[in-house]
Amino acid sequence: MAVKLITIFGGSGFVGRNTVRALARAGYRLRVAVRQPHKAHFLRPMGDVGQIDIVPANVSNEDSVKRAVEGADGVVNLVGILYQTRRQKFADIHDHGAERVARLARQSGVASFVHMSAIGANLKSRPRYAHSKAQG
Repeated sequence: MAVKLITIFGGSGFVGRNTVRALARAGYRLRVAVRQPHKAHFLRPMGDVGQIDIVPANVSNEDSVKRAVEGADGVVNLVGILYQTRRQKFADIHDHGAERVARLARQSGVASFVHMSAIGANLKSRPRYAHSKAQG
């Protein structure tokens, strides 16, 4: 049986790095999809040589997500922002980005998909962060 390939979006964040470590220890091959690959090289020593691949991807970019999920057996979406900026809005990342990752994973034939939302995520929440995480 071949070792399964898991793509992890947001793998360089706090939850992501722990997810990478756990999945590497379990023997999976990992493709860690991040906006700034040069800032994620610290993840490679968490696995054996060649077990963890760092690839550029942005949940706001259809083509980069499509490339990141291609050939994966599973996809994990851990992407989130705590604050909005001029370039990054909650709806774009938490809602539209999550939808894009899920849709393209399904279209690529990915067998398993995990999406992590947030504590307090609720469609009736007044804070935009919690509302957008619930939308995702």
